[in-house]
Amino acid sequence: MHELPMEAKFSPLFGIIAEDFDLDQNLDLLIAGNFYVAEVETGRADAGVGLYLKGNGKGEFTPVRITESGFNASLDVRDLVLIKLTSTRGAYVLVANNNDRMQIFEVNSLIKHVSDELAEK
Repeated sequence: MHELPMEAKFSPLFGIIAEDFDLDQNLDLLIAGNFYVAEVETGRADAGVGLYLKGNGKGEFTPVRITESGFNASLDVRDLVLIKLTSTRGAYVLVANNNDRMQIFEVNSLIKHVSDELAEK
């Protein structure tokens, strides 16, 4: 076991996907969370913005900045799901948010947020 980087501990995690996102034969992690409905005395845990962690194949993970990964799941995330389509159609990450809209990210060399584009169509 290895400890995750500090950036993975900024907020509670409710969704995690282990997948080789960058196709380097090493598992990577995509994580997201937050907890908006905490009691008044506690305050909400909302420091998370989602995080892509690049794996090195030895159980260690390096955080990748949002500007590089394209993954920004900063809402009250409750779950993440990876949907793989045919080899020509790619893959998508669905982000389920508590009392809010679902977000959709396209997985390619960068993870591209597409739910706003889909809403416009």
